[in-house]
Amino acid sequence: MNNNEQTLFSALKDALSLSRPEAFTKLDEELKLLEKNFSHQQFNYLFAIAPSPRWFNGAPMIPQSIDLLKPFDDHHKISNWTCSQVARLTILLALYNLVEKDTYIACINELFKTADMNELTMLVQSLPHIPEKEAFVERAREAARSNIEQVFCAVAHQSDFAKCFFDAAGWNQLILKAAFLAVPIWPIIGLRERSNPELALMLADYARERQAAGRDLPWDLYCCIGWQAKTNEDMSFLKQQYQIGSEEIQSAILSSLSENGSAKALDTAKSLGAKNEPKSWQEIALLHA
Repeated sequence: MNNNEQTLFSALKDALSLSRPEAFTKLDEELKLLEKNFSHQQFNYLFAIAPSPRWFNGAPMIPQSIDLLKPFDDHHKISNWTCSQVARLTILLALYNLVEKDTYIACINELFKTADMNELTMLVQSLPHIPEKEAFVERAREAARSNIEQVFCAVAHQSDFAKCFFDAAGWNQLILKAAFLAVPIWPIIGLRERSNPELALMLADYARERQAAGRDLPWDLYCCIGWQAKTNEDMSFLKQQYQIGSEEIQSAILSSLSENGSAKALDTAKSLGAKNEPKSWQEIALLHA
């Protein structure tokens, strides 16, 4: 466990102790028993029972606890968790101190295999915060292929795990899947940084297929296409899409071309009538909210 993970582990325990002192005392006692006599079954049981009414029961964190966790919460996720969710992350971090590395990885993989939907969501959300993150990339890739929106969003939103650990193929599949599920693309962390020409082509082809079938399109897939636009063909495609697109799609095309920064992209934006400052992605998302 590195220093940041160890510091987070201490902060999680302090936060639970403040918000649910009786439940935390029980958890701490169970972890000490596991330290003396570890068993996979008991660990799995502890992870499963943490949200139960006799333990943390989905109780919210008190403000003092949230303040303790904010330094570790760059993406505003942990500070919105319940005590049960915080307890489960605490249990995962505690595991690393209880067993050898191989056993730690095997235990968490076993949890992934047997988890219900809420447990699976929690495990995927925890990946950026636990030791040996690289060992669980395939688990995150599985979540990115899920048709269950809650599970998919656990890796796509408020998490930098995909940005940091997915290869180009995995990243492109994540963004295309977000378009397929119609979940927001624009807030995916690393979207601009990991944007690439192959992804732009995939999204353009997806747009053509959806339009040919008379189906709606998520407006924010155009950000990736506009950022990567270089050729006359790219510009012609975006001009055609602008003419038939919704207000959100038109705004997304103009904003992405403005952010592209090339002379050709800026000229195209100007030819489409861009007169005012381009809208932010958040502003576009709120146009018809």
